[in-house]
Formats: sequence, C-alpha cells, structure tokens
Amino acid sequence: MCMVSKSDNILLIGFMGAGKTTIARALGKAAGYRIIDLDALIVERRGRAIAEIFSSEGEEAFRDYESEALRSLEPLSHAVVATGGGIIGRQENREFLRSLGAVVYLRASWKTLSARLAASDDRPLADPAAGLEKARQLWLRRLPLYEQAEIIIDTDEKSPAEVARAILQAIGVEDV
Repeated sequence: MCMVSKSDNILLIGFMGAGKTTIARALGKAAGYRIIDLDALIVERRGRAIAEIFSSEGEEAFRDYESEALRSLEPLSHAVVATGGGIIGRQENREFLRSLGAVVYLRASWKTLSARLAASDDRPLADPAAGLEKARQLWLRRLPLYEQAEIIIDTDEKSPAEVARAILQAIGVEDV
C-alpha cells in the first residue's frame, strides 16, 4: 500500500476511455481535491479541440503541448490530475508524474474500453474506420508503461464512487 498524506496529489493515468476525468471528479467530490484535467487545460491554452490539434499539427505537436501543460502544474498541492492516455509515452513525463504525487493507473479491460470508445466520437486516436483495431494495438503497446504506476486500480464493473474509494484506500486516505 502506498501511504501518502491527504495533501499530496493523485495523478490518474490510463487508456482513453478508462474514466480518468470521471474518476477525477469523483475524487474531488469525495475528498475535496482540486480537479485538473490536462486535456481541458491544453484546449483552453491552445483555443482548439484536441482532435483539431491532431488533424492540423499532428500527434507529436500535441504531445509537446501535453508535456508543456504537465510541467506547468508545478508546484501542485492537494490536486487530482486527469492526464491524457498518451502522457506516459515519454519517459520524462513518467518521471515528472512520479515527482508530483501518487500515480494511479485506472485499469480497464479491452472489452470495457472498446465499448466506451465505440460510443464516443471525440477520440482522435480511436479511428472508427479501422474498427478500433488501431486503438487496440495502441493499448497493447502502452500497457507495460501503464503497469509501471505505483498504484493500479481495476475499474471494470465499478462505479466512479467505488473507484474513488479504492484509490483513497490505496493511498492511505481512509477517513472520507
């Protein structure tokens, strides 16, 4: 069990559709953490939707903006950060996340993720024309990186409140 103080930060990682933003909101509500959505921060700063950034500037430019937004969070206190699914693709991002607080991987099965992705139309790397196979291959490539998180929480068939409680227990905040 990872024991951190209640004032420390929680950084949520996981594949697109894992529920990072939803769980961040649940943690904010359950424990009074400030909620930061890294993708929303990028959209706010760039003035364009993520899909638009991907199509006009490419994935590499988006990843640069993502790294820049992550670094801008320091100093950070008593916050839960919902990251983008690809944040872990760069070693420097993985190291920086660990320096900010408890990194929590929201693990969901491919069955759960694919159902969520099929129901969404705002995922630039989940190409419906490819029948989600491209997304599945990306998920498989990223799994070893997600698994490096200090805390792994299985999310299948759990409500956001249940996942939030499991995270708080895992980090030693059990008084909420």
